[in-house]
Amino acid sequence: MNGKTAEYSWKPVLQSNGSPCDRFKHACCISRGFIYIHGGRHTTTLSDFWRYKLVSKEWERLDGSDDAPEELEEHTMVDYQGILYIFGGMVDSAFTQRKNPLWMYDTDSTKWMKRQLTAVEGEGCVPANRKGHSAIVYRGSMYLYGGYIDIKGASQEFWTLCLDAKQWSPISAASYGSSPGPRHGHSAVVYGNGMYLFGGLMGLSEQKDFWKWDFMSANWSNIRRSQGPPKMVGHSALIFEDSMLIFGGGVSNTMPSNILWKYHFPTQMWKKLTSPRETNLSSKAYHCTLGIGYGFQGTTDSSRMPLSYGLHPKGSRCSKLLAISKQHACFCEYIRQEPTYETFSNEDSCEIEMRTFCQSQEEPESYLSQTAFSEELSANQVAGILSEKERRLCLSLSRNEVPALDLAEREASFSYLSPDSLDSSESSPVLLLIGGKPLSSPSAISFWQMKLERI
Repeated sequence: MNGKTAEYSWKPVLQSNGSPCDRFKHACCISRGFIYIHGGRHTTTLSDFWRYKLVSKEWERLDGSDDAPEELEEHTMVDYQGILYIFGGMVDSAFTQRKNPLWMYDTDSTKWMKRQLTAVEGEGCVPANRKGHSAIVYRGSMYLYGGYIDIKGASQEFWTLCLDAKQWSPISAASYGSSPGPRHGHSAVVYGNGMYLFGGLMGLSEQKDFWKWDFMSANWSNIRRSQGPPKMVGHSALIFEDSMLIFGGGVSNTMPSNILWKYHFPTQMWKKLTSPRETNLSSKAYHCTLGIGYGFQGTTDSSRMPLSYGLHPKGSRCSKLLAISKQHACFCEYIRQEPTYETFSNEDSCEIEMRTFCQSQEEPESYLSQTAFSEELSANQVAGILSEKERRLCLSLSRNEVPALDLAEREASFSYLSPDSLDSSESSPVLLLIGGKPLSSPSAISFWQMKLERI
C-alpha cells in the first residue's frame, strides 16, 4: 500500500440460503479457496463448523465427529499446509480443565485429526485452555500469547508449537525481560521477522500500546508512538503489503468502532483510512477480518512474502509455478507429501524464476497474471520466501529426482482466487469482515467486503 488508497467503501456480500447465524467471538481463516468459520457466540456459545467457497459463494456446514471441538468462543484458528489448528475457547469447567484445548482439521480429507500432541521432552507441560489469546504462524511454528485463564485471570504466557513435530514448548519470561504483560482481547500479526501485538485488555483497563517480538533476537520492544488508534479490545488486525490494518474494537460499555487504521512499517507511521461518517457499516467488535488478492499475507506461513494468491481477472483456476534454472517447473504451494531431499544451502548458486501462470478455457495459452510476483531471486533470497517443504521439492525437481507432476491432478488442490469471486473488481485486493458484535438483524451472518485500490 503506497501512500493512500483511492476509496474505502464497505458493501455487503450476497449469501445464499443456508448461511450460518450471526455471531461474535468466533474464529476464521482462509485455506485453499475456502473461508472456514467455527463457533463463537450468538445467544449461547456455538459449536458449528462452516466453510464458504469463494468461487461459488456458497456456505456448507461441515459434519462433526468425536474429535471435533465442542462449544468454543474467543478461540483462535490458523492454517498451516492445509491443516487448521484451533486452540482454546472452551467453557470453563472441571471437565474442560483436563482436556487438551487443541484441535486439528485436515482440509484435504475434511476430517478432524486425532489429538496426540505432547510437550517438548523435559518441559512436561502444555498450555492450558484460555480465551482471547492471539495465535500466529512463523516458520513452521504457531506462537500463542496471553489470553484469559479461568481462576488465574489474564496471562502473559508465551508458547510455541512446532507444527511439524507437533510439540509444545514455553518461551520463558526470563528470556525476554520487558514484555506486553498479561492481557487478552488483543491482536497479533507477523511482518518480516517480527510479531506485532496491539492493544487488548489488561486487568480492567483497555490498552493502546504497541509491541514487537523479534524472532531473531528473541526479545520484546515497545514501539513508541504519538498517534494511532485509541485504546481498544476485540479489534482485528492483518497484514496488507507493507502495512498492518486494524479495524473495529473499542472499550467496554461503549459502542465499538468502525474505523480502519493503517500502520506503515517502513515509515513507522499511523494513518486513519476511514472515519464513522465515511462508511455505511455499523461498528463491530469481536469480529474477524480476512483478505483475498495479491498483497495480503499468505496463510500457509505468515513469515513468507505475500505470494499466496495468483490472480486471474476472469476468476479462472490458477496454478503457481516455479521455474528452476529456467528448465524445470513445479507446484510449490500446498504439497504436503514428497520425499525428503537436501535443502538449498547458502553456497548454492542456482537461481529460480518465480512466475504465476493461469489457464482458462477461454484463453488456453498460459500467460502471466496481472498481479503475479516476477523477479530473479538468488538461493539466499529463496530461503526467506519459500517454506522448507517447498525448497526440498523445488531442488529435487531441478535435479530430475522426482517425476514431472501432472497438471490436471494438481490443479484441483490449488485455490488461487480472484477477488472478483466476491467483487466486480478485476485485480484489486478485497478485505472481508465476518460477524461481530452488535449482531445484525437478519439471521445470516454479517458478511461485508471492501475493495482496496492502490494509486
